[in-house]
Amino acid sequence: MSLSPESTLNASTQLIHQLFYFLDEADYPKLAALFTPQGTWKRQGEMLAGHAQILNALSKRPTTQRIRHVISNTFLSASEPASATLTAYMTAYRFDDGTKKLGSVTISRPFRLSVVHAKLEVTDGGWRVAELDLVPEFEFTADSTPTAAAQQ
Repeated sequence: MSLSPESTLNASTQLIHQLFYFLDEADYPKLAALFTPQGTWKRQGEMLAGHAQILNALSKRPTTQRIRHVISNTFLSASEPASATLTAYMTAYRFDDGTKKLGSVTISRPFRLSVVHAKLEVTDGGWRVAELDLVPEFEFTADSTPTAAAQQ
């Protein structure tokens, strides 16, 4: 399968956007399905390999946490007919006071900015993540407790 660089960038960007959306929505089976069967994810200092390890690690995430990952500055750092390496920035916003909240919550700043390195491969099911590595660049100092106005 030979795709133009523009088509490869579009498909790769869509894949990474879907992955982080499924992470934010706690839809872990759909997230794991975006990886190749032997796909690896270096996540929070731990190397996860394959769908089962990815699902097991994600099942331990707090259910009260609200998090959003914003992906930007996406580009292809390498591209072959059936593989590509995508690089992007990921800014994470997080809130967790231990309870499930509906509606908007107030936070003071982002949680973290990381550089995303993703090696992607074309499979029978389309583009899939073969390797994912998130390298933290900035950690922001702020707690995730709500302000007095947000508690009302």
